[in-house]
Amino acid sequence: MTRAGFVSIIGLPNSGKSTLVNALSEGKISIVSPKPQTTRQRVFSIVNKDSLQIIFSDTPGWILDAKYPLHKLMNDKISESLSDADLIVILVDGQKGIQEFIQIHELTSKIDHLPKLIVINKIDLLIQTQQEQLLAEIQKMISDIPVFLISAKTAHGVPELMSNIENKIPEHPFYFPDDIISDKPIRFFISELIREQIFFQYQDEIPYSVFVEIYSCKGVDEGLEMAKIEAIIHVSKESQVSIMLGKGGSKIKALGISARKEIESYLGQKVYLGLTVKIKKDWRNNQAFIEKSGILR
Repeated sequence: MTRAGFVSIIGLPNSGKSTLVNALSEGKISIVSPKPQTTRQRVFSIVNKDSLQIIFSDTPGWILDAKYPLHKLMNDKISESLSDADLIVILVDGQKGIQEFIQIHELTSKIDHLPKLIVINKIDLLIQTQQEQLLAEIQKMISDIPVFLISAKTAHGVPELMSNIENKIPEHPFYFPDDIISDKPIRFFISELIREQIFFQYQDEIPYSVFVEIYSCKGVDEGLEMAKIEAIIHVSKESQVSIMLGKGGSKIKALGISARKEIESYLGQKVYLGLTVKIKKDWRNNQAFIEKSGILR
């Protein structure tokens, strides 16, 4: 007998969904950063354990005020994840308290045909009395859904959560071969690792409106001693080009070094990484461009 199922992790931006997916998967599948809305599309993390397969669906943060076509399409990815889910994990940033839970509960309360788990994240940043108060407030509102207190960052409470998730996976043949860990191609993960380093290296200097396109990737599939990867960093304003490059190209060089190290660690091979910066003005408002570019695929 085999069991397999989709687990959709739903939360508001910056609640720690990607960190939780990585913790549950015991490996790095999704990029993380302090910036909200880091995750733009649905990413599957496939965990295989003997006769059990769990497909964790890391989704973008639910944007309450979706102003841009990009934001609306990201919300569509969340709705898509609910259509095939066997279990919903509702993730709440414990630091933001009961108000964040109320917001995400309102968004998911109409989904009454699927089992749910409520997970309060970042309890490592809360004192014991704050944890107890938040738990009591949630249980007062919701009495029939299990609530877990965890820290995805430190993995506190994650094994107990994982055990509960495993018990709720239905009987079903595996959806994917048991030797793959995600549905995304290598190019996707390479572009995401570069984007992650942009967030860390530039912080607030470069806003959310940046995306990375891998236009050449040689030697990865062949397992060569050194892979050659060329990437374009698209920004939305002319002023952002000089910020990305830095004085004398110092910042883009530093970005290349840090991103290359992350990619080498991920691939397990040496990498030559070439980075180019280009402008695509106001791309977040251009739905046709977003769909054509594959940013959300």
